[in-house]
Amino acid sequence: MGKSASMTLPTKITIVRLIMIPLILVCYCLQPLYKYLFIVTALLFIIASMTDYLDGHIARKYNMVSDLGKLLDPIADKVLVAAGLFMLVDGNYIPEIPYIELICSVVIIAREFMIGVLRQVAALKGVALAADKLGKIKTATTMFGLTFLLCSANDALIFKIFRYIGIVFFLLATLFTVISGINYIVKNAQLLVGEEKDAKDEQETTAQDIAKEDKE
Repeated sequence: MGKSASMTLPTKITIVRLIMIPLILVCYCLQPLYKYLFIVTALLFIIASMTDYLDGHIARKYNMVSDLGKLLDPIADKVLVAAGLFMLVDGNYIPEIPYIELICSVVIIAREFMIGVLRQVAALKGVALAADKLGKIKTATTMFGLTFLLCSANDALIFKIFRYIGIVFFLLATLFTVISGINYIVKNAQLLVGEEKDAKDEQETTAQDIAKEDKE
């Protein structure tokens, strides 16, 4: 059985990350009942975030890339980030700046949708778009920001410090989200332009064929 059909170790790690997401949400929902359960929520989120790096590292180092892994990994990443953003907005972790969690979350999710569409267009053309450095920085700062903010659900001084660190990382993540999104589109604009050009050329060819038939 080939690698593309087998359940590789990186794919198993990705599946573990998917399984951890509902556990994280359950812990978050139970936080009002248990004073320090937010620490468990944050720790689970940290572990899930680390598995994102771990499965990719193992897959590249040991050549254990599989088709199932390629499908599940981006899904797990996006669902994990979406879960973190949901908790952030619902818990109002940045009371100093009204609605900032919601605004930044919409920007981050909108970017993911936009890049997802661009990758689908590229896939239809047989082109695989790899993540660039700005995208990786965006992902890292997002995970750091969410982690520190999830650790701040308490009035103790150390947790307040975590919140301010988380705010800085989260705002940086939003900035890198915008910059990396624009950079990604500019670098791959030829895919969209090429598609429009192909459609235009096809229409012109069809019109020419019809005109030729009319003359005959």
